[in-house]
Amino acid sequence: MKKITLLLFTTLTAFTCFAQDDILSPFDGPGTTSTPLPADKDLITENYQIPSYNLYLQDWNTEYLKIKSLGISFGNNEDIKIILVESHNNAFSMPCDMYRLTSKYGNRKGTPHTGVDLALTKGAPIRCCFDGVVRMAKDYSSYGKTVVVRHYNGLETVYAHLDSICVVPNEMVTAGQLIGTAGSTGRASGVHLHFETRFLYEHFDPEKMIDFGSGDLISNILTIAKSELDFDKAPEAPAKEQVSTSTTNNPTTATTPSSNNTTPAATPTNTNTNTNPTTTTPSKPSTPNNSNSETVIHTVVSGDTLYGIARKYGTTVDKLLKLNNITEESKLQLGQKIRVK
Repeated sequence: MKKITLLLFTTLTAFTCFAQDDILSPFDGPGTTSTPLPADKDLITENYQIPSYNLYLQDWNTEYLKIKSLGISFGNNEDIKIILVESHNNAFSMPCDMYRLTSKYGNRKGTPHTGVDLALTKGAPIRCCFDGVVRMAKDYSSYGKTVVVRHYNGLETVYAHLDSICVVPNEMVTAGQLIGTAGSTGRASGVHLHFETRFLYEHFDPEKMIDFGSGDLISNILTIAKSELDFDKAPEAPAKEQVSTSTTNNPTTATTPSSNNTTPAATPTNTNTNTNPTTTTPSKPSTPNNSNSETVIHTVVSGDTLYGIARKYGTTVDKLLKLNNITEESKLQLGQKIRVK
């Protein structure tokens, strides 16, 4: 009976997804003959709707998995603490059900593996882990059909080797929402989900956050050592990745392909050498890019309040809330990083 139910659900999900080649991107220019976006897509229209926009120094790109190394300094504290689910967010959702963990993060036969592999049946539903906005949804070289979601907690999750994609760039999604179906596109041996977790574009072990045995978060506070996000110091020497130096995307502006698109400096180990993007190159946003300005991070200590932090750095609580995508009801945690400039 369980097998019949799964097959029926898989069949139904196939009708809600679509081939990525048929999507008209919000950034496709005039004269595009692709099928228009479905009317029910809830797309962002302003930069302030982009999750952790200022934390990422106003970087938003729908073409590449990793745009660049941000190099934000977090002071002398070697640990970064991230609250995964706030009270006003939807609950965490596992990316898939009825899976088998077949490959872990780290060194795999001498080659860096930047995520975990979860074996599935073809067409099994793939869901978003946290609330957020789709940053990339496309056929991405050896990753195959891939979806990247940036979340309001600052993390990004990557879902690769999909058979079909059900979302588009700049679409607002919620935890548990269907974003694709399992497949083996790209360079994949067998049907599985390649799942990655990233912070400021740098990957880290998903098992630091998720217990794949129980299907739950290990804790609602994720602690990452800075060394785990540093490619040069990581013992497993993670693979060089596709890096774009293109400018930030403005979700409010439709653009045509640019003639001065920058070729990526390097390709990842698990990505082939064909790095030509299949969609248009994003344009520079109307919002000024302050990536060259000084970034100041405050580490929360005992007794800290948002008001006290704002007064200490000569700013306002409203600015802190916007910079960190939090609310006045958010509880500060010891060691938490608060961006103040």
